[in-house]
Amino acid sequence: QGTGALFRIRLAGGSAPCTYLSPQDPRPLCHPAIDRALQLSGAGGPPHVRLTVEWDTSTKERLFGSLQEEAVQDAESVRRQQQAHGQQHSCTLDECFQLYTKEEQLAPDDAWRCPHCKVPQQGTVKLSLWTLPDILIIHLKRFRQVAEQRHKLTTLVRFPLRGLDMAPHVAQRGQPGGQLRGRW
Repeated sequence: QGTGALFRIRLAGGSAPCTYLSPQDPRPLCHPAIDRALQLSGAGGPPHVRLTVEWDTSTKERLFGSLQEEAVQDAESVRRQQQAHGQQHSCTLDECFQLYTKEEQLAPDDAWRCPHCKVPQQGTVKLSLWTLPDILIIHLKRFRQVAEQRHKLTTLVRFPLRGLDMAPHVAQRGQPGGQLRGRW
């Protein structure tokens, strides 16, 4: 108190080369540079910024002693947040189809009323492929919607150039002449 600024807060990795925030400001994170950095933050969890605190040397030594290591490791909560929102590095096209055609339980508020007993029933929904065209075009999802923000997916999808077996993903119809071609 009364000794001047003990430290300076710098926005690390922002679009501007060196943006300092004022520690005396009652709301130092309400700054246009912070807003720009949040908009540019990529995958790895919710929107986030990295701040660097630059201490006055004598104040830092008085408060913390002589630290050998200048960089402070991320807190456990930061690592958990990154793991929770992390993306797997790669998957196969077959895994994508398995997720697409997986049966899902509907939410309780999406219940349907049974016509016989008139009691709301919680149902399931399953998407199935009924037929396959001669030429199959696959459009993969490139963005993930989180609240009102979109994050670009960086997951690599491995796919075969020949011999793609679609038979496990095509619905089994009990028609005698309805053999579907599953091998591509």
